[in-house]
Amino acid sequence: MEIFMTYDETNKFKVLVESGQDPSSVSISRFLVEHYPFRTGRIPGMLTAGGYVLYRSEEKHLYMNNLEETLSKLGIAPTTIIFLSKHSSQAKIKSLTVHAMGNIGEAILGGYPSQVSMSDPGNMSSALRIMRKTPVEGFNITFEATHHGPLTMIPSFFIEIGTEKEDWENESALSTVSNAIMHCTDEGKEGFIGIGGGHYSPKITEYAVNSGVNVGHILSKHSHEALSPEMIDQCVQRTKGFKGFLVDWKGTRGPIREMVKKIANDGSFELISI
Repeated sequence: MEIFMTYDETNKFKVLVESGQDPSSVSISRFLVEHYPFRTGRIPGMLTAGGYVLYRSEEKHLYMNNLEETLSKLGIAPTTIIFLSKHSSQAKIKSLTVHAMGNIGEAILGGYPSQVSMSDPGNMSSALRIMRKTPVEGFNITFEATHHGPLTMIPSFFIEIGTEKEDWENESALSTVSNAIMHCTDEGKEGFIGIGGGHYSPKITEYAVNSGVNVGHILSKHSHEALSPEMIDQCVQRTKGFKGFLVDWKGTRGPIREMVKKIANDGSFELISI
């Protein structure tokens, strides 16, 4: 017999998602439970700590497209979803990263073609800035461009440690990431969409860290072949508190710059060029 809790204000949580198929995810989850006051009892079968709930699954993060329905059946109303994850890098670069989810073109790793999730500029950018305050020797701390699934219409983002076993078992890395997870805040600021630059968007990352501007979806130059006014409009609609565009001017092709300028002008959105 399934037990369904009813929604009320007490069931609103930041949901932390562990995938049992992801060793970094399991490592982050274990560290959180060991160092923060997660307890059983408030929600049957779940660990909670204040306004956080830890949801554990054996499914790969990339394919959790039904997560909203699953959480709803458990009576959980997420204010945001944070996916605890491994970061992959062919160059084996040690990194702590955050990024929004979705596919600007085809769906290679989960989600659906030309569909992006609801991004969470406030919490995601806050998490990045918190991590930068407690750097880990040898690790880059950075945004990544929007990529891969799953698809969710709840504000959400991935937070990752990579790329090797020694990295996601590094106590300092785990401490920095866990501190960001447990202390990030929405801050009530408007959200921007980043445009241009490479996958790690260094100029957009540094601007967000130093200026306090919150960034959600980042559309790197690698996705620009698939960009259209309709795709950008979808990203606008799926950026919590959208205010404008943050454009890496030299890292954006001319036609895309003109497309973004027109959308900003037509919608009276802010456009910051860096």
